Amino acid sequence: MAVEKIKKVDELEKTVEELRKIGKKIVQCHGCFDIVHPGHLEHFKDARNQGDVLIVTVTKDEFVDKGPGRPFHNQDSRVKFLSELECIDYVALNNEKTAMEVLGRIKPDVYVKGKEVLNNSGVDAQNSDNGKTSNLKLEEQIVNSYGGKLYLTDMPTSSSSSIANRISSSIPEETKSMVEGIRINYTDEQLASKIDSLKDLKVLIIGDAILDEFTFCEIMEKSGKTDLITTKYKQSETQLGGIFAIANHLADFVNNVKLITVVGSNDLGRIFEGVDKRVDNSSFIQYGEKTIVKKRYVDKYTGKKMFEIYNTEELQTSSENEEKIKKTIDQASSEFDLIIVADFGHGMITQGIIDQLSKFTGCLSINCQLNGGNMGYNFITKYNRADFVSLNDKEIRLPLQIKDPTKTESAIVELSKRLQGSRINTTLGKKGMVYYDTNNFHRFPSFTLEPLDTIGSGDAVFCLTSLLVCKGIEPELIPFFGNCMGALSTRIFANRRNIDSTELNRFVKYVVK
Repeated sequence: MAVEKIKKVDELEKTVEELRKIGKKIVQCHGCFDIVHPGHLEHFKDARNQGDVLIVTVTKDEFVDKGPGRPFHNQDSRVKFLSELECIDYVALNNEKTAMEVLGRIKPDVYVKGKEVLNNSGVDAQNSDNGKTSNLKLEEQIVNSYGGKLYLTDMPTSSSSSIANRISSSIPEETKSMVEGIRINYTDEQLASKIDSLKDLKVLIIGDAILDEFTFCEIMEKSGKTDLITTKYKQSETQLGGIFAIANHLADFVNNVKLITVVGSNDLGRIFEGVDKRVDNSSFIQYGEKTIVKKRYVDKYTGKKMFEIYNTEELQTSSENEEKIKKTIDQASSEFDLIIVADFGHGMITQGIIDQLSKFTGCLSINCQLNGGNMGYNFITKYNRADFVSLNDKEIRLPLQIKDPTKTESAIVELSKRLQGSRINTTLGKKGMVYYDTNNFHRFPSFTLEPLDTIGSGDAVFCLTSLLVCKGIEPELIPFFGNCMGALSTRIFANRRNIDSTELNRFVKYVVK
């Protein structure tokens, strides 16, 4: 029966061990397999002919980055469908982002890929000791390490992505039209080269340290005695938020990142272990105080946040640490091309630090966020200059007391003047974003109308667009790339993981196919 063909990776290891004892030759395919077409069927048949047992491992939903609205079919449906195919003996869901770990566990005698993967080597790449190395090369190294071999079929398997992009109803019509304009003017290789060109930027990032704690609950019945909604605790998860999330996003886009923030003495292990090792983490510890913790209660079934609690008071930067930070900023003009300021309004950025930032001679990029803990008290207008800012619509209009949302463009122009000619990126949620540069507006609509989660998406957009603007990338591409980054971010729960350049390049490639 098909259901008996579906295994967990742990179970599959044991099954393979028994099969090898009776001399069976193991073959493995790996991929998303979202839209299985005749090319895939021939691919599987050819793979099956290379041995005695064919195993297919499948990419989890959260790691499918083949464009907006993908996958069409969830992981359970994809696994079940493949298990119905006669030529496939076993199917398993891979819990990792790439095939590398599962290959090392299954150790197939033959690992089969479609020959078209040779065309993706510039996009499907990971960090290695020798810089960027294609996934295929890394996979081949693993297979060769235990005496297996790589076999490439001639059958086209990736055409499902172009099919999906042509028929996808998840991309708004306006967005499809704008993508066509990008496709006419730029090849996917040219777009990838622009992302890769960011590598040589030297970046200093400064901002508030935040720990995000999520408590997942199951909603029960209303209390019989009081007007309370009763919930049952299921699990909890703590993530690095604030400036830490931005640092982790940046780590793969540029080679030189230094982080400056102030932390309390709570959760130091999590903070210093959780920040990407490629980041120079120069956090100042204020013992006896606590890093701010934002605790959110989440309906485990729907993923919706029910309410939020700030567990600690704001962490104000001490006079001693303020002087150290000001000194670092003073020296930054000779060491860094760009300073990224993520001001969440929780006390880390003092007036003295703001004054010192205004003297920086390189590119100064600022996000001054309004949130539940600072509403009305953390306006971008407290800064007197910026080369680039990225804010949402309300964060643009509220400081200028412009209530009418139809006057957002007027507010953008006024704010740019106040910040001495700053370029401004404004995120508009489902409407996408608009970028203002030297009296011109550049718009790009959203790729997704049904985000999984929006926490952290603005920060992801901010860090990428800051790099693009500093590098001098064409203005019309700023909101395009920004929306690509935003679309990827909204498919990740909060800041559970960062987005790297490989993931972004792959998304862009599928979008412009």
